[in-house]
Amino acid sequence: MKKLIQAASLVSAGAAVLTCSQVLAAEGGSKPWSLSLGLRGFYDDNIFTGNDQFANRPKEDAFGFEVTPGVQFYVPINDGQTTISGGYTYGFRYFADRPGRDYDQFHVANLGLIHRFSPRYELSIYNFTVAQEPELIASPAIVGGPVNQVVRAEGNNIRNTAGVDFTAQWSPQWSTVIGYQNNWYNYDFVGFANVLNRMEHLPSMRVSYHYSPRTAFGIGYQYGDLNYSRANYRDQRSHYIFAHADHSFTSQLLGSIRAGAQIVDWYNAPIGTRDNATNPYIDANLAYSYTTGSNFQLGVRHSRNATDVDDLAAVNNSVYDQQSTLVYASINHAFTGRLRGSIIGQYQNSEFIGVTANNPLDGQTEDFISFGVALNYKFTANISGELAYYFDRLSSDVVFRDFDRNRIFVGVRATY
Repeated sequence: MKKLIQAASLVSAGAAVLTCSQVLAAEGGSKPWSLSLGLRGFYDDNIFTGNDQFANRPKEDAFGFEVTPGVQFYVPINDGQTTISGGYTYGFRYFADRPGRDYDQFHVANLGLIHRFSPRYELSIYNFTVAQEPELIASPAIVGGPVNQVVRAEGNNIRNTAGVDFTAQWSPQWSTVIGYQNNWYNYDFVGFANVLNRMEHLPSMRVSYHYSPRTAFGIGYQYGDLNYSRANYRDQRSHYIFAHADHSFTSQLLGSIRAGAQIVDWYNAPIGTRDNATNPYIDANLAYSYTTGSNFQLGVRHSRNATDVDDLAAVNNSVYDQQSTLVYASINHAFTGRLRGSIIGQYQNSEFIGVTANNPLDGQTEDFISFGVALNYKFTANISGELAYYFDRLSSDVVFRDFDRNRIFVGVRATY
């Protein structure tokens, strides 16, 4: 079953929701809300991420169009001491001549609140929901969370992420961030529901020493409690222990690293199987804003992530999860005041962790490559055009998972 894909169009929709409030804030909150409407035509040469060697799911191509209306808002209260931001985007995607249902839908909503008790103490509450779309984005990149990946499933699928962070600057040199995040996954498709439906609890604490205005370092801890609805043998408790450092090389070049270990306990492991593991944990990135409206980002991440690969017929041949290394990069460049371009790319290598060491799936690997390039031209202050291309390829030791996919999008977007 070939389920891992890079849902570029959905990522774009989600990014619009997440970043709009930040853009409005950067503009000084001059406009507390924004409406948008996008219309794109597309060609997809592998709509089901199929493999011609697998007769039950061969490659299928299709033309189609996508409509994405949305609304975002940013509301400062009490002279900016409290801010509320959020947004909602609806997506309707129609496929010409697609076998079965010829349309998909998705909903992306987010809500956030930041309250500054004083310059030294701040509380932030956030909620990000992805619901009822066939391309479901996995957990966002968080300390101790799984590596980003995307899985495809028919039906109504829901992911919700919510959390709270409290930041305290105890002194000019010392600060602490105490947080909690909750992730919930629910798939309609029984094949995914059996092995991926779960609730994740992730409390954390990080202590930082501010060596200088440009450099901070310290230690952190996160506890992870993952409870699966059906695949209870995958239930796990994790301890993430790491050191961290943040440094501003210049006002335009910022670097960050989190490095340590993850200790995992599968407390419902079948008798006679492995019930614990320790693996490295690393999350590092560089961000460079080299000119107005242009930036570059490069990062690497090593962690664990959930997977749909499993053998429910024999639990001893099942898989707990994957250990993955992800390398990613992006460039956003403003050629002129009207023309902007972007390039995104990622490479992910994953190894399946079996319930037993002699499991036929244990140690099997797969490589995922994703690449995208897009151009955006602003015709007027409210109307822009878009041209984009995305390529995805999965190469796996597991039979019938391999696929490659090419997509082209052409469209316009209106904002007000």
